[in-house]
Amino acid sequence: MANGDNLNLGRDDGADGESSGGKGKLIIIIAVVVLLAGGGAAFFLLSGGEETAEESEQVVEETPQEPLYADVKKLLVNLEHGGRTHYVQAEMQLMSYSQKVIDQIYRDMPAIRDRLLLLFNAQDFAALKTVEGKEALRAEALTTVNTALGLTPPEVIEELYFENFVLQ
Repeated sequence: MANGDNLNLGRDDGADGESSGGKGKLIIIIAVVVLLAGGGAAFFLLSGGEETAEESEQVVEETPQEPLYADVKKLLVNLEHGGRTHYVQAEMQLMSYSQKVIDQIYRDMPAIRDRLLLLFNAQDFAALKTVEGKEALRAEALTTVNTALGLTPPEVIEELYFENFVLQ
């Protein structure tokens, strides 16, 4: 009879075939899973980045900007009140968020000073003694400077600050 050890019943070939076939299938399955995971991650990352024009403008507007300042040197104006000559001395800072506006302020400073001197000279000395009078002058001076420079929103002088304001 045939010896069982010598018989080749396809066990060796079959075992090798199943093990290499199983490893090959496993590699293919892992590759497909990795590709699907990578594709899903790429889709998630790329699809989340779409913004409309309005959303991107809102992000730009919400970003805090650093204020920039321009110094208006000392102004000295004489006013007549009650038959006497009085003096108004003021030093101011102009604030904007645009470097372009700040550059324009320094370029056109003689025109700004001229308009401010005329504005201050037209004031009522008694009104300037009150906080309300000073606030009204500040608001009018801001409008005068923006008009003198021909500025329109969004690039304007945002604020005018008195650093020194003396009445004598």
